[in-house]
Amino acid sequence: MFSRAPTRPSASSPYPARESRSFQRESLTFNFPPKQSNINMAQTGPLVSDVEAQERDVANLQDPHRAILTRAILNILSTPIARTTYGQIMDGLPLAKVASDSYEGIISCGHPLLDQHHELSPDVLDRLDELYSNFDPGTLRISSALLSAFQAASPGSRAFHIHLIELVARSVHQIAVLLFKQGPVRPENDGLLSWRPSEDEMSILYPLGFPPTFFLHHWYRDYNQYPNGVADGAAYWAESRILGGVVLFDRRTPGSAEDVKPNAIYFHSDKRDVTYRIYCLLDSQKQQLLEFLLSDATPPECPLPLHGTKENRDRVDPEEPINETGIYRDKWERRVRPEQEGDVRLRDVVDDFNYLSYDDWADARYRGMVMRDRRELGEHLGW
Repeated sequence: MFSRAPTRPSASSPYPARESRSFQRESLTFNFPPKQSNINMAQTGPLVSDVEAQERDVANLQDPHRAILTRAILNILSTPIARTTYGQIMDGLPLAKVASDSYEGIISCGHPLLDQHHELSPDVLDRLDELYSNFDPGTLRISSALLSAFQAASPGSRAFHIHLIELVARSVHQIAVLLFKQGPVRPENDGLLSWRPSEDEMSILYPLGFPPTFFLHHWYRDYNQYPNGVADGAAYWAESRILGGVVLFDRRTPGSAEDVKPNAIYFHSDKRDVTYRIYCLLDSQKQQLLEFLLSDATPPECPLPLHGTKENRDRVDPEEPINETGIYRDKWERRVRPEQEGDVRLRDVVDDFNYLSYDDWADARYRGMVMRDRRELGEHLGW
């Protein structure tokens, strides 16, 4: 316990003061579900407008924008981390060392995967290489509004760079969705895929229920409201593994608050030795990422995945409603976590890993108390 009570958020706090499409290849077809698939409007409200839902092929871009985006996507695919990550999705299960390298923990002890799944089979890698050899980034379908904004931005401008990073993040995500929807190479009766704990162990090891996939980022599992369901959840995991975090942006209207950062890039990682909080990339990290994406020849040293350190001091609590923080990519990506999952900010332990000072921790604890009070009052949290 502490002798000093948590204080109200400081003036610099980012929180408001309160009281079927198809992708054709020579030998494979990746089928998308209809865009309206399974967003539960009864729970989420009209999160996506008709305009936001419209998409078109990357091939519709004009050069030099199309060539630059295509090269950036291929640069990502050339990295060892992308090959390993997409290979795991194709295989059907994460490698043991990857499953263990999660902040929240994905797989509980006792799963045979932890002892048996240490490398990808040559068959999986051969199949992935075949897909790579026939892949055309121009067939990816992206938001029409985002493609238009990118096309309108002058190469080299801040707007151009921000839109490029978002397009790359969405491309990395969409490729993972395509692979996940193809189903695993492993047969359905595979021992590792079909393994389940005993009934007595289930409630202890998996109190929230056995997950529909182990390609899991703890904060991105609102499958019932994702356009592609569980496949989107797996894609958030892939995005975090490849790039370093789920890529988010400051969606607040410029000028609506003093701290709005329209050109900032935020990452939300799920890695054992990286903060669970959302953090803003440093200018040097953003420049590193852009240099890699814009390189005509793959750089000899790959910066991916990029991860936050104590130098990344601009952080946001993922527990807070995204419509209040304004830090997100899509409105449907993260609902406020259910009360039964708890709020780590309310623990009476100073956390100098996720919070960089006592005041930082105390401010977060205060926000947790406010959130608890709002729940008790029955206030609707979110969109």
